Amino acid sequence: MKIAIHNHYAGQQVAETEFSRRICFAARNIGWEAVEVASSTEINLCKPDFVIALAFRTAKLTKFPTYGSMVTPPAFFSHDAQFIKNIISYDGYLCSSEHIKRWLKDILYLTPKEHFIAPWFTSTHHVPYRPPQFTSPRLLYTGTNWDGPRYGALFERLDSESYLDVYGPQGAWSHLKHSYRGSLPFDGVSILSALNNAGVGLCLHRPEHSDAATASSRIFEIAASGAIAICQEHPFVRDVFQDAVLYLEPTDDVPRLASQISEYMRWIAENPDDALKLSRQAYDIFAQSYTLEKLLSGLTPRHQELVAAKTFSTNSSPSLRKASGQESVQFIVRVGDRGVDYVQRALDSIACQTYGKVGAVVVQYKEVPHLSQILDKYDHHLPVQLVQSSYTGSRSTQLWDGLRAVSSEYFGILDDDDVIYPNHAHLLVRLLERFNDCGIAYSGAIRVWEPDLSAGTSSELRAEPAELIYFEPFDLGRLVALDNFITSNAFIARSSFLKDLWDDPQLPLLEDLFLLLFLCRKTDFVFSYEASSEFRWRGHKTDNSIWIDRQSWAAASERVKKLLWQQRYSSTQEVGSSSLTQVESRLKTVESRMLETENLLAQTRAKLDTSTTRLDRYLNLPFLNAVRRVRRMLLGLPPPSEPK
Repeated sequence: MKIAIHNHYAGQQVAETEFSRRICFAARNIGWEAVEVASSTEINLCKPDFVIALAFRTAKLTKFPTYGSMVTPPAFFSHDAQFIKNIISYDGYLCSSEHIKRWLKDILYLTPKEHFIAPWFTSTHHVPYRPPQFTSPRLLYTGTNWDGPRYGALFERLDSESYLDVYGPQGAWSHLKHSYRGSLPFDGVSILSALNNAGVGLCLHRPEHSDAATASSRIFEIAASGAIAICQEHPFVRDVFQDAVLYLEPTDDVPRLASQISEYMRWIAENPDDALKLSRQAYDIFAQSYTLEKLLSGLTPRHQELVAAKTFSTNSSPSLRKASGQESVQFIVRVGDRGVDYVQRALDSIACQTYGKVGAVVVQYKEVPHLSQILDKYDHHLPVQLVQSSYTGSRSTQLWDGLRAVSSEYFGILDDDDVIYPNHAHLLVRLLERFNDCGIAYSGAIRVWEPDLSAGTSSELRAEPAELIYFEPFDLGRLVALDNFITSNAFIARSSFLKDLWDDPQLPLLEDLFLLLFLCRKTDFVFSYEASSEFRWRGHKTDNSIWIDRQSWAAASERVKKLLWQQRYSSTQEVGSSSLTQVESRLKTVESRMLETENLLAQTRAKLDTSTTRLDRYLNLPFLNAVRRVRRMLLGLPPPSEPK
């Protein structure tokens, strides 16, 4: 088994980096290979069996099964709609408490996606038991204090005690004068050795972690090292470790807490044999049930079941199945403006579908060098129908020519520069089979910035080129206002709705959105709550339709408004003037927004992420919320849900 550990904070001295190291050790101990990665690019190069996303700031961004490490209380992410979308995009959930599990079940309650929830903790890999020396015990605490001086008054009180050793970033502990000892390497092992040498570890939790009954890594580190844990009352610690640790009174009285800690340190020094029994008892609990080796091994059957159920495939070469000519899904691929490399990549993503009955309708409106040679390669494993279309300057002409050529039960659209994941067709067709009253199923879409394949350039891209942009439950009101959240390659529809297709609307732009609105008149939509499609963007104006001038967008919107005048939809909502008048204001600014925003983001996103990462790890700061609001406004994203 090969796994990728997606660390949003890779290279930084934070808890996620330490946890990643430990997962790598544990994976190696059970014969797996684990690789820490910082981006979707590295995941694709790694080609893992599955991905573990360590932070809720990271969505599923690749075709590989992605499991979220759900060890953070919902209080830190439930206020942000994008964080929730990131979490829902995962294929499975590695969960550290019943409270988090309940939140996950609630948020996923009405979604049709298949997933699993497995036990998971910020534990450590298995290490042999090493009895500490208790003749002169020391109390060790380590932390990055990402949220400020946590329990500052308590540590200032303990700072004068001769037994305290505190480790962490220097700036996080500037308030201590005597007990600060510097930083420990984030290597997965140094803290275990330091705890064993000290003999005693202090385990404290934020109130949010106690309320959610999710334990920090401290209790596992201390138990694994052989040290004795002095802990606050915590539901998980009490339930699992019971009397194998020493508990502090549930009080905010700092002098009393400091006094109790000192009393425990004296007891350990005076009763080394009894202390050793506690040490061994806590270690045995850790070793029997909570090593990362056991937790990872427990994922194997769940992973295998999910791979089978959702027909995951990491194959990036066309299937060797023989073309039968009886395809159930045909994808319309319009070709003419881009090179054959793009066409081949798009057709490969169709040929790699785990849903066996797929084909392509290639609509050619301009000469593409070497196209015939590429199409010949698919003779034996992908039915391809070539349709010649006139170049009219209207994108809808090629789309309508492709729609008229569809002969399968279902159809989809795949622009020649986009791709779909191998199980995309399987997921959406199964949804349509499950929901008979719905005629269109669609997925979330990931935007990927890439260099120009045809030019063979290797222009510099952002550190993370992929982003989960569209992951939205169906909202007819947004579509009616021409606020599209369904990319052209994200949906599959029943072909029976094409029987009264009408004439080519001659739209130079917005043709895919118009098609969706045309179909809205007849049927309902169902969202998969999966991320199974990618659309590609490049940074030059000659290749992406988003760079077309706003006058052209405004003209297309006028045409759509006329074409949809007074139409009713399956939900009986009318396209009235009140909704369509929003179109002008939206589309008049779309070009300026994209020109200014995307160029600016490409240049400053990395700097912004670096400067705010430490502050923005979990905090809901006004400045950062303002940044998010501006970003949503400029990109036309929906506002976040208000907290209940």
